[in-house]
Amino acid sequence: GLLHQMNRPPPLRYNAFNRYLRRRYGGRVQKIPLDAGFGCPHREGRDRRQAGGCIYCENASFSPGSRPLPLPLAEQLERGIRQGTRRYKARGFIAYFQAYTNTYGPPELLRKRFDVIRDFPGIVGMAVGTRPDCVDPEVLDLVHAYCGRYEVWMEYGLQSGNDHTLRRIQRGHLVADFLRAVELTSRRGMLICAHV
Repeated sequence: GLLHQMNRPPPLRYNAFNRYLRRRYGGRVQKIPLDAGFGCPHREGRDRRQAGGCIYCENASFSPGSRPLPLPLAEQLERGIRQGTRRYKARGFIAYFQAYTNTYGPPELLRKRFDVIRDFPGIVGMAVGTRPDCVDPEVLDLVHAYCGRYEVWMEYGLQSGNDHTLRRIQRGHLVADFLRAVELTSRRGMLICAHV
C-alpha cells in the first residue's frame, strides 16, 4: 500500500515520447540513429555563410553511428534492429536519419537513401533530422510520400527561439526559417519535432 506509493515516481507533467510510442504500438519502439552520408550546407560553407558549422557542431558526439565513412544504411539498420530487439525487447523501430542535414541533396538521392527502410518490415516510422532552412515543398512532398506506410517525423534543429542567440551560436538560420519550415510541414499533416 503506502510503501508502494512512496516508491512510485511522480506522474509526468508532459507526454513522454516513449509513453506515446508504447500506447500507439502496444510495446517498446526504438529509434535507430542513422548516418546516411549527408553533409551540412552551413558546415561546408556552401550556403555562403560562415563555414565550420555551429559552435557546438561535432556530430560524432551525439550520433553514435557517425564515422568518417558511415556503414551502408542497410547494415546500420540491421545492427540497430538486432541491438534494439536484444537489449530493449523492441516491437518496432523508427529509422532516424540523424547525422547532419538529411534533406541536403537532390530529391533522387534523398529517395534512394530513404527507400532503404522499405526492406525492413520492423520499421514502423521514419524521422528526418534537418535544418529548418533546408526544406522546400519538393523535399517535403518527397518525405510526405512515406506517410502512407510509416509514421513520419520531421525533426528541425531550431536550437533557440531567439535570433540574437542563433547568430551568436553561428546557427546560420533565423527563427523565421523555422516558422516557415513548420508551416510547410504542417500543411502536409506530418509530425514535427523541434530540437532546442
